[in-house]
Amino acid sequence: MRDPFDPRSRPARSVSQLKQYEKCPYSYFLARIRNPRAWRRPAAWLPQGSAVHAAIEAWERSGRSMSLEAAQAVFRVEYSREVASYTKITPNFEWWSKSGPYGGKKDLARRFEIGMEQVEKYIRWATNHPYEVVWISPDGTPGIELGFDMDLDGVMVRGFIDLIIVDEDGNLRVRDHKTGNQPGDDFQLGVYGLALAETYGIEQPAIGDYWMGKPGKPTYPYDISEWTKDRVTEVFHELEENIQAGNFDPHPDVDRCKFCDVSDACEFRMA
Repeated sequence: MRDPFDPRSRPARSVSQLKQYEKCPYSYFLARIRNPRAWRRPAAWLPQGSAVHAAIEAWERSGRSMSLEAAQAVFRVEYSREVASYTKITPNFEWWSKSGPYGGKKDLARRFEIGMEQVEKYIRWATNHPYEVVWISPDGTPGIELGFDMDLDGVMVRGFIDLIIVDEDGNLRVRDHKTGNQPGDDFQLGVYGLALAETYGIEQPAIGDYWMGKPGKPTYPYDISEWTKDRVTEVFHELEENIQAGNFDPHPDVDRCKFCDVSDACEFRMA
């Protein structure tokens, strides 16, 4: 029997949920709350991102001994698997999101090549920066795709940290891999730094960065020390309170609606 007072029995929240709610609470409702949930329009950048992450993870878990060809083979298999999962639901590429002038089918072929290049860029960067090494946790777990469940005073937050490295100065650094555009803030890195400290009982990392697939290198280091447990808890409690109160007001905007994957089910969308 589920214990209603145990936070682990309630739906877990995540950074991606928070970001979606911030963009448009009604899109959050359509995608995650409504029964039945709205159909989500697929896009070629989704399998690209998943497959690049899978290839990077495999390469890092090999102790960085895997060849480029083998890492790209991981990308190829994962890309095919992800595309198949999306086409099973939406086989008509005319219904896929466009990327500029590229429709779904052309964009899938284009992003396959982009993804293969990003895998090569990652391996080149890491090989050329050997002083950055993967952190090993106190229990011997390497800091690669670390999962966590964090209890923030009754709100469970769940996620995966792409990579934890020890930099050339001996500092722990939280790193998230991005195959698209650079995020506009460091909140995700701050949450992951807190989760690392809470999970392993260590000092919270003060810096983090995003490894960007387009240029093939990390961003500047962010100071994430301001994301204390109290501050992160406050943010997620506000999200939880809004969800429980049923606050799902639409925030229609032409640019926002253009990239919303549930806009076809939204009566407030703007063309």
